[in-house]
Amino acid sequence: MERTMSARERLIQATSHLVELQGYHATGLNQIIKEGGAPKGSLYYYFPNGKEELVAESVAIHGQAVTEQIRKALANTTDPAEAIYAIITYVASKFEHSDFIKAGSIASVALETAHISERLRKVCGEIYMAWRSAYESMLIEHGMMSDKATRIATLITASIEGAVVLCRTYRSSEPMLFIAEELKQLIEQARKQV
Repeated sequence: MERTMSARERLIQATSHLVELQGYHATGLNQIIKEGGAPKGSLYYYFPNGKEELVAESVAIHGQAVTEQIRKALANTTDPAEAIYAIITYVASKFEHSDFIKAGSIASVALETAHISERLRKVCGEIYMAWRSAYESMLIEHGMMSDKATRIATLITASIEGAVVLCRTYRSSEPMLFIAEELKQLIEQARKQV
Protein backbone atom coordinates (compact mmCIF):
# COMPACT_ATOMS: atom_id res chain seq x y z
CA MET A 1 0.00 0.00 0.00
CA GLU A 2 1.40 3.36 -1.03
CA ARG A 3 1.82 5.92 1.75
CA THR A 4 -0.04 9.20 1.38
CA MET A 5 2.18 12.26 1.55
CA SER A 6 1.58 14.72 4.35
CA ALA A 7 0.75 18.36 3.62
CA ARG A 8 4.31 19.23 4.65
CA GLU A 9 5.79 16.72 2.18
CA ARG A 10 3.51 17.96 -0.60
CA LEU A 11 4.60 21.56 0.02
CA ILE A 12 8.27 20.56 -0.08
CA GLN A 13 7.81 18.54 -3.26
CA ALA A 14 5.89 21.35 -4.98
CA THR A 15 8.53 23.87 -3.92
CA SER A 16 11.35 21.70 -5.25
CA HIS A 17 9.61 21.30 -8.59
CA LEU A 18 8.65 24.94 -9.00
CA VAL A 19 12.00 26.37 -7.92
CA GLU A 20 13.87 24.07 -10.32
CA LEU A 21 11.42 24.98 -13.09
CA GLN A 22 11.26 28.75 -12.67
CA GLY A 23 13.66 29.88 -9.96
CA TYR A 24 13.32 31.31 -6.47
CA HIS A 25 11.93 34.76 -7.22
CA ALA A 26 9.36 33.61 -9.78
CA THR A 27 7.93 31.02 -7.38
CA GLY A 28 5.19 32.42 -5.18
CA LEU A 29 3.66 30.98 -2.04
CA ASN A 30 0.17 30.83 -3.54
CA GLN A 31 1.54 28.83 -6.45
CA ILE A 32 3.31 26.44 -4.07
CA ILE A 33 0.12 25.97 -2.04
CA LYS A 34 -1.92 25.32 -5.19
CA GLU A 35 0.60 22.90 -6.71
CA GLY A 36 1.10 21.13 -3.38
CA GLY A 37 -2.64 20.78 -2.79
CA ALA A 38 -2.18 21.82 0.82
CA PRO A 39 -4.32 24.14 2.91
CA LYS A 40 -2.85 27.65 3.19
CA GLY A 41 -2.67 27.44 6.95
CA SER A 42 -0.43 24.38 6.71
CA LEU A 43 2.32 26.40 5.03
CA TYR A 44 2.78 28.69 7.99
CA TYR A 45 2.15 25.87 10.45
CA TYR A 46 5.07 23.86 9.05
CA PHE A 47 7.16 26.82 7.90
CA PRO A 48 6.45 29.77 10.20
CA ASN A 49 9.24 31.81 8.60
CA GLY A 50 7.62 31.52 5.17
CA LYS A 51 9.14 31.07 1.75
CA GLU A 52 12.80 31.26 2.73
CA GLU A 53 12.42 28.49 5.31
CA LEU A 54 10.35 26.34 2.94
CA VAL A 55 12.84 26.71 0.08
CA ALA A 56 15.77 26.02 2.42
CA GLU A 57 14.13 22.78 3.58
CA SER A 58 13.20 21.82 0.04
CA VAL A 59 16.70 22.47 -1.31
CA ALA A 60 18.30 20.61 1.62
CA ILE A 61 16.14 17.52 1.07
CA HIS A 62 16.72 17.65 -2.69
CA GLY A 63 20.47 18.08 -2.16
CA GLN A 64 20.62 15.12 0.22
CA ALA A 65 18.78 12.94 -2.28
CA VAL A 66 21.21 13.90 -5.06
CA THR A 67 24.17 13.29 -2.73
CA GLU A 68 22.88 9.77 -2.04
CA GLN A 69 22.43 9.15 -5.77
CA ILE A 70 26.01 10.28 -6.42
CA ARG A 71 27.39 8.11 -3.61
CA LYS A 72 25.40 5.11 -4.85
CA ALA A 73 26.64 5.63 -8.42
CA LEU A 74 30.24 5.86 -7.20
CA ALA A 75 30.09 2.91 -4.81
CA ASN A 76 32.21 -0.07 -5.81
CA THR A 77 33.38 1.59 -9.02
CA THR A 78 36.52 0.16 -10.54
CA ASP A 79 37.16 3.07 -12.91
CA PRO A 80 36.69 6.62 -11.56
CA ALA A 81 36.87 8.22 -15.01
CA GLU A 82 34.11 5.95 -16.32
CA ALA A 83 32.03 6.50 -13.18
CA ILE A 84 32.12 10.29 -13.56
CA TYR A 85 31.42 9.98 -17.28
CA ALA A 86 28.40 7.76 -16.56
CA ILE A 87 27.01 10.16 -13.96
CA ILE A 88 27.31 13.19 -16.24
CA THR A 89 25.86 11.46 -19.30
CA TYR A 90 22.99 10.22 -17.12
CA VAL A 91 22.30 13.80 -15.98
CA ALA A 92 22.44 14.97 -19.62
CA SER A 93 19.93 12.31 -20.67
CA LYS A 94 17.60 13.03 -17.75
CA PHE A 95 17.82 16.75 -18.44
CA GLU A 96 17.11 16.31 -22.15
CA HIS A 97 14.09 14.07 -21.48
CA SER A 98 12.63 16.68 -19.12
CA ASP A 99 12.83 19.39 -21.81
CA PHE A 100 15.80 20.91 -19.95
CA ILE A 101 13.92 21.42 -16.68
CA LYS A 102 15.03 18.60 -14.34
CA ALA A 103 18.75 18.17 -13.79
CA GLY A 104 18.97 17.87 -10.02
CA SER A 105 20.66 21.27 -9.97
CA ILE A 106 20.50 23.92 -7.26
CA ALA A 107 22.24 26.52 -9.43
CA SER A 108 19.17 28.75 -9.82
CA VAL A 109 18.64 29.00 -6.06
CA ALA A 110 22.34 29.56 -5.40
CA LEU A 111 22.61 32.28 -8.03
CA GLU A 112 19.41 34.07 -7.06
CA THR A 113 19.82 34.03 -3.30
CA ALA A 114 23.51 33.98 -2.34
CA HIS A 115 23.57 37.74 -1.73
CA ILE A 116 20.13 38.11 -0.18
CA SER A 117 19.72 35.10 2.09
CA GLU A 118 22.42 33.79 4.38
CA ARG A 119 20.25 30.79 5.19
CA LEU A 120 19.88 29.75 1.54
CA ARG A 121 23.53 30.54 0.74
CA LYS A 122 24.58 28.27 3.59
CA VAL A 123 22.26 25.42 2.54
CA CYS A 124 23.49 25.60 -1.07
CA GLY A 125 27.10 25.70 0.13
CA GLU A 126 26.58 22.60 2.28
CA ILE A 127 25.04 20.73 -0.65
CA TYR A 128 27.85 21.66 -3.00
CA MET A 129 30.35 20.58 -0.34
CA ALA A 130 28.58 17.20 0.03
CA TRP A 131 28.63 16.64 -3.73
CA ARG A 132 32.30 17.60 -3.93
CA SER A 133 33.09 15.35 -0.97
CA ALA A 134 31.45 12.36 -2.64
CA TYR A 135 33.60 12.78 -5.76
CA GLU A 136 36.70 13.56 -3.71
CA SER A 137 36.36 10.45 -1.52
CA MET A 138 36.01 8.22 -4.56
CA LEU A 139 39.09 9.75 -6.22
CA ILE A 140 41.15 9.32 -3.04
CA GLU A 141 40.00 5.70 -2.73
CA HIS A 142 41.45 5.16 -6.20
CA GLY A 143 44.86 6.47 -5.21
CA MET A 144 44.67 10.16 -6.03
CA MET A 145 46.45 12.55 -3.67
CA SER A 146 44.07 14.49 -1.43
CA ASP A 147 44.83 17.98 -2.77
CA LYS A 148 44.48 16.85 -6.40
CA ALA A 149 41.28 14.97 -5.58
CA THR A 150 39.84 18.10 -3.94
CA ARG A 151 40.60 20.22 -7.01
CA ILE A 152 39.20 17.71 -9.48
CA ALA A 153 36.09 17.09 -7.34
CA THR A 154 35.51 20.85 -7.23
CA LEU A 155 35.91 20.99 -11.01
CA ILE A 156 33.41 18.16 -11.46
CA THR A 157 30.81 19.87 -9.26
CA ALA A 158 31.31 23.30 -10.84
CA SER A 159 31.33 21.86 -14.36
CA ILE A 160 28.06 20.01 -13.91
CA GLU A 161 26.29 23.01 -12.38
CA GLY A 162 27.70 25.33 -15.05
CA ALA A 163 26.71 22.94 -17.82
CA VAL A 164 23.13 22.96 -16.46
CA VAL A 165 23.00 26.71 -17.10
CA LEU A 166 24.40 26.33 -20.63
CA CYS A 167 22.13 23.37 -21.47
CA ARG A 168 19.07 25.32 -20.39
CA THR A 169 20.19 28.37 -22.34
CA TYR A 170 21.01 26.43 -25.53
CA ARG A 171 18.24 23.85 -25.01
CA SER A 172 20.83 21.23 -25.82
CA SER A 173 22.65 18.57 -23.83
CA GLU A 174 25.84 19.22 -25.79
CA PRO A 175 27.61 21.27 -23.04
CA MET A 176 27.00 18.46 -20.53
CA LEU A 177 28.31 15.85 -22.96
CA PHE A 178 31.40 17.99 -23.64
CA ILE A 179 32.26 18.18 -19.96
CA ALA A 180 31.66 14.43 -19.57
CA GLU A 181 34.31 13.75 -22.21
CA GLU A 182 36.80 16.32 -20.91
CA LEU A 183 36.50 15.27 -17.27
CA LYS A 184 36.87 11.62 -18.23
CA GLN A 185 40.14 12.42 -20.00
CA LEU A 186 41.35 14.62 -17.15
CA ILE A 187 40.73 11.92 -14.54
CA GLU A 188 42.38 9.28 -16.71
CA GLN A 189 45.48 11.49 -17.08
CA ALA A 190 45.56 12.35 -13.37
CA ARG A 191 45.41 8.65 -12.45
CA LYS A 192 48.36 7.90 -14.71
CA GLN A 193 50.39 10.40 -12.70
CA VAL A 194 49.67 8.61 -9.42
